[in-house]
Amino acid sequence: MSKLIASTPFINVSVKVRPGSVPGTYKVETAPAVLSIKQPDTVINYQIVDSGENNIVFNRKNPMTVVPADNDQLSPPAAGISGKVLSFNDANTSKMTININLNFVDERGVEFSHDPEVDNDPD
Repeated sequence: MSKLIASTPFINVSVKVRPGSVPGTYKVETAPAVLSIKQPDTVINYQIVDSGENNIVFNRKNPMTVVPADNDQLSPPAAGISGKVLSFNDANTSKMTININLNFVDERGVEFSHDPEVDNDPD
């Protein structure tokens, strides 16, 4: 009897962006807010699904930063052609919390970020 290899798990995170209370600022919400990664080699996709009247995209120059930067868990990020999707791979081989900054830019060139967490908890 052969053992099947599990297919790569994908986690899709919805991103909602709204203008903040101060002009030129934004409020970002992600669902889920904190990712708990259980399986190895998980692909994580952040997708801007709602930005109201604003044209918000991931910053192509630097779509994501990671703390700790020298971790061996997350691959370099890739932003989609539209700028609405950001993807990366999580090896999930070490139990740790990784802080990421998602970097955005609006149609006027205003840059801002949001800092969700990724909790690695390998089985």
